Amino acid sequence: MLRTWTDTHYKLDDEDWMYIATHEEQGSASLVCPGYARDGEGFSIHFTPAHTEMLENLVATLRIIKAQQQTLYSYPEPKTQSHLIR
Repeated sequence: MLRTWTDTHYKLDDEDWMYIATHEEQGSASLVCPGYARDGEGFSIHFTPAHTEMLENLVATLRIIKAQQQTLYSYPEPKTQSHLIR
């Protein structure tokens, strides 16, 4: 169903508003990022059950990235030692 000759890349910000719409008559669901929340640059991607494995892999990858970021930033900076003799 792709109808474009060029690839499109959207980088979502953490604050971007999105929702899921179901299309029972088509046996699909869409990830919708409305244009009115993105300065007119909205989009919708329809997924079918055939895409489940790929979407699960995407979620697993994002969870790994999140875990790595938490590991990198979970340790506080050491405090200065005021009891040392100078």
